[in-house]
Amino acid sequence: MGSHKKLFLLIFALFFAAIQCFSQETDHLSYKVFSDRDSYSQTDTVKIALKIKIKDKYHINSVTPSDDSFIKTEVTANTTNFDVLNYFYPPHKMYKFSFSTTEIPVYADEIVVGITMIPKKDLKEGSYTVPVELNYQACDNAACYPPKTLKGDIKINISKKGADINKDVFAKIDFAKPNKSETPKSTETLKENQRPEGQNPDEEKVSKFIEEKGMLLGILVIFVWGLALNLTPCIYPLIPITISYFGSQSSGNKFQSIMMGVFYALGMGVTYSLLGLFAALTGSILGTALQNPIVIIVIAAIFVALSTSMFGLWEIRVPQKLALEGNKNRKGLLGSLLMGLLVGFIAAPCIGPIVLSLLVYVGKLGSPLMGFFLFFVLSMGLGVPYIFLAAFSSSISKLPRSGEWMISVKIIFGLVLVIMALNTLSPLIPANIYNIVFPLVIILSGIYLILFDNKGLNAKGYTKVKYAIAIAGIAFGVWMLKPETKTTEVEWKKLSSVEQIESAIKTDKKPVMIDFYADWCAQCKELDKYTYVDGKVVELSKSLNNIKIDLTKENSDISTKYGIKGLPVVIFMKPNGEEIKELRVTGFQKPEEFSLKIQKLLDAK
Repeated sequence: MGSHKKLFLLIFALFFAAIQCFSQETDHLSYKVFSDRDSYSQTDTVKIALKIKIKDKYHINSVTPSDDSFIKTEVTANTTNFDVLNYFYPPHKMYKFSFSTTEIPVYADEIVVGITMIPKKDLKEGSYTVPVELNYQACDNAACYPPKTLKGDIKINISKKGADINKDVFAKIDFAKPNKSETPKSTETLKENQRPEGQNPDEEKVSKFIEEKGMLLGILVIFVWGLALNLTPCIYPLIPITISYFGSQSSGNKFQSIMMGVFYALGMGVTYSLLGLFAALTGSILGTALQNPIVIIVIAAIFVALSTSMFGLWEIRVPQKLALEGNKNRKGLLGSLLMGLLVGFIAAPCIGPIVLSLLVYVGKLGSPLMGFFLFFVLSMGLGVPYIFLAAFSSSISKLPRSGEWMISVKIIFGLVLVIMALNTLSPLIPANIYNIVFPLVIILSGIYLILFDNKGLNAKGYTKVKYAIAIAGIAFGVWMLKPETKTTEVEWKKLSSVEQIESAIKTDKKPVMIDFYADWCAQCKELDKYTYVDGKVVELSKSLNNIKIDLTKENSDISTKYGIKGLPVVIFMKPNGEEIKELRVTGFQKPEEFSLKIQKLLDAK
């Protein structure tokens, strides 16, 4: 009887162990699934951990791959008895592989993915099976392998709150930061180094810099970035307008001039600080809104209006009513503030990737005060030069013989503003039209400066500079108009069956090159981008029968016939269809090495 009892206890222990976890193994990885308790009450949150051990020399794609065509790693729990709350993925790592020019986000070694669930309302006590799936694509440094989906079940007991188990596994999961939710409209917080699909890597620059260097240095760099914004195309053309404005308002009082510059900078500060405040409060950015067609048209119209001021059709002045309302000792301060607001608004649509990344960082930070402060620092960097412009505006306005050549300078900037207006409208203009109209406007602007602008001819030094600018503009416009040279590439026959391949080999009677690829294969894309467009490779390929096979969807006949286990694979055959196995390429290969393979094939025929 004792032996029967021991046998019963052994069977019970094995069954109980099955409740705690299940495990599977493939050629590329092994994984186990754990629960955090041995039983749960009907109101408990159920936590599941999927521990994935990726074998040496392999990696799997991140849950947020850098290319939409890459197969992302994804865990799902499909159950009718529980509501899935969130999934918790670890931070991916960035690796540079031989086939890629940039780092790629992947998982390697060991990772742990977490899942949280709650029992459905009125779920009765008992043992329930939860199906868990792991979808992934494994790659090594040379090739990627077909995507796989692994399925398994874990049993969850609903009775009473049980004891905590598998603590060492669950300690590796940060359950405070979900990064994939079952609810599409829920707010998702990505872990460090992860980013939503479609987001530009440049948008993470500020976050990474501040995390690595600290906030103090980050603030200093943000201020310097603000200074650099004065050289962007949206702001630089406004500098002569600013000089003209400050010059017209100058009364010779140095303190008053400096205060005008301060208020001008504060105007820009208001625009950008509110931008930062909005980003912090909403967790989003204004980049999309600022690319709205209506906003684009308004900005372009402002550029055109400002250009007409440069051409002398009207003059920027402080509104008389505003001037009368202000204190006489502070004449023009409100006008300066409004001018700063205007400049900040105009510059916003082309603030550049660095400022865009600051918006993303502030949105993640979620602190209104910090968002306001960081963008105030940025705007002060942007505005400091204008304080100096205002301070010396009276001196600038008294430059000897300024009349003629300064009018010509204003015309140059007026033309630049017209060009900028057209550039601002580029998203709304068909590319084939824009690619002709834009360079033509630049060429005509250069011709106008040489043939029709006769202002400042008595200032010989300035005239030389003007002609140099005009000639450079004409040359640049002509260069932009030149037809693009079409990139040559290997020409392929795209086939889809063993029969078609064999028929093509018999018919063509040339040495054969067969490229096996898939849309999910990163190295395949690198071959197309770098190797198959190389001049020498293209020239040599003209002597071959070039066949391309799409294995995005599994084709067991072709894979079995030609021994394809991972992609990319390129095989070389003699005209009779006999493969030269030592020439087979598995993974990305640079043009120089690849052309040598083709040459050896041609020599072998």
